[in-house]
Amino acid sequence: MTKPPRLRRHCPHTDCPSHAPGGRSRVIRHSRLRTKRGIKRRLLCRVCGRTFVHTLGTPYYRMRKPHRLFDQAAALQVEGLSLAAIARSQGVSTGTVSRWLAKASARVRAFESEHLKVSDPVELQLDELKAYGAGRYDATWVFNGLEVWSRLWMATEVGTRTLRNTRRFVSAVRDACRVGRVPTLVTSDEFKYYGPSLVRAFGPSVLHVEVHNRYRRDRIVRSSSRLVSGNEWRLEFALDRSEDSRRFNTAYVERLNLYIRSACSYLRRRSPAPMRKPQKLTDALDLLRGFYNFVRPHSSLKFGGVKRTPAMQAGIFPRALTLREIFSWLPPPRPVYVRVEDWQRARRERS
Repeated sequence: MTKPPRLRRHCPHTDCPSHAPGGRSRVIRHSRLRTKRGIKRRLLCRVCGRTFVHTLGTPYYRMRKPHRLFDQAAALQVEGLSLAAIARSQGVSTGTVSRWLAKASARVRAFESEHLKVSDPVELQLDELKAYGAGRYDATWVFNGLEVWSRLWMATEVGTRTLRNTRRFVSAVRDACRVGRVPTLVTSDEFKYYGPSLVRAFGPSVLHVEVHNRYRRDRIVRSSSRLVSGNEWRLEFALDRSEDSRRFNTAYVERLNLYIRSACSYLRRRSPAPMRKPQKLTDALDLLRGFYNFVRPHSSLKFGGVKRTPAMQAGIFPRALTLREIFSWLPPPRPVYVRVEDWQRARRERS
């Protein structure tokens, strides 16, 4: 298992020679800066000779409010409160809360793109739920993908039920998987665009099963399944490999949909805060997905007296993280190539 993320002390300036291939980061503590909101720590890069505050590159940079208010606003968002309720509880405006949550969602997306990878997924379940807009008639849907064994929420896509959005969603699910030689079982409902999109993303050897549920008075009265792509003998092997499903179903991703509706104020059927902009809903779901995967222990992943998060079950991290750790995480620097003459000339000009 990889080590839990921490604030990596590297130079945030892109033209620093320490980011070049083979370069070595040499960042040390430099001084402390006393401000009206407390004491900030400054760091020094011994390679380029520049100083910077420790919050540079994080959502806390140049924040005028205490950092705990930012964390509390994100925690209240994933617990289902609306923007107006969060603003009242924190004593700030709704515009400030909206900007905070946009920054938090962007950092969670970058964090997941770096760490959210599942090796040899056993069973994937795909489903979508309806999101009501301002007029209650906007055809906006939320696509969700779940890895059953680890309960890991793989990907989300907000949009209409078109072939383009379905391909984008399935490609995001495929990017979060490290598929090996073992066949992966994918179950979904009878949405017509799942079949060609899965073959396009995973290849013709994907095991795709459609589950047909017939409802009466909000209860399932009959369930049947149909193999869309793949071989029968590989399908039996994949079903025997699964430790959760006795037969083909979409029950686990439907439970995830129920949790999403209860934890997101935009998706409640009778909500005082309906969804008006798809980007707001996307940001809220990205933040909720990071909280669900890395912070919140799952009740069905209890072994002895320890409850695991989906990321712990998937072997990504050895312990549950906090929102502060995710927000303080810095992405790895991209390697850049800087000529020695340009770097020496810039250093002489600064001195």
